[in-house]
Amino acid sequence: MNIMYAGFARTGPEWQAENVCSPFSRLYFILRGEGLAHRKEQTLRLREGCIYLIPAGLNFCYSCTDYMEQLFFHVNVNGRNGMDFFRGCSSILEKESQEKRGREALKLYQSEQAADAFRLEGLIWEELAGFAEAGGLCGTAAMQHCSGLINSFFFLAQNPVNASTHIRELAEKLHVSESTLSKRFRAETGMTPGAYLSQLVLGRACQMLLSEDDSIAAVAEKLGFSDQFYFTKYFRRQMSMTPSAYRRLMRRG
Repeated sequence: MNIMYAGFARTGPEWQAENVCSPFSRLYFILRGEGLAHRKEQTLRLREGCIYLIPAGLNFCYSCTDYMEQLFFHVNVNGRNGMDFFRGCSSILEKESQEKRGREALKLYQSEQAADAFRLEGLIWEELAGFAEAGGLCGTAAMQHCSGLINSFFFLAQNPVNASTHIRELAEKLHVSESTLSKRFRAETGMTPGAYLSQLVLGRACQMLLSEDDSIAAVAEKLGFSDQFYFTKYFRRQMSMTPSAYRRLMRRG
């Protein structure tokens, strides 16, 4: 588990955004007040005393009409394929009547004791495990064990993640034909290698925009795009906003 960002926030009507799509999953402990989260036909009240998980890759909107206190964690739990475990979960998950749990999490978060940092990480793992069960993710494709060939493909595709990586190139390194690799990959994962590579590049771009202070041009160069203009065009087509707009939105928490 990688905790990319965490915080305790007191928010009001300024806590509002549309078309949010994060490369990480968002874990919210609502301590006071309430907010709203919208996902297609689903509108969910973020209620006091409840815990919520918004899966990575989910497009949603959020708002607060009055006042809310929240403890939040932006986390990644990545498998061998480099994708977040909760990616693909199509709904916002909720645990009700968790006031005591929220207070415990806040106390551990505000503590300066090293032991409490370990306890907090354990608490987060427990909550994620509960959400994995509630979301029906245990024992499904999210936990699948792929063949040695496909695991090797995952490794090569991630080292390094690069927009110029082509399936043909990886097939040659794995000593199989492009056709064989594509068929095996689709049979074992349910998606095409091309779609996987595109998701990998987009996810890494989002992470770099969030966690690093590199310029947009530097991010584009590190990911193997020919120039900043092409990267911006690619990113906007995928995310419906520019890289700079995405960076500003994500840094609001």
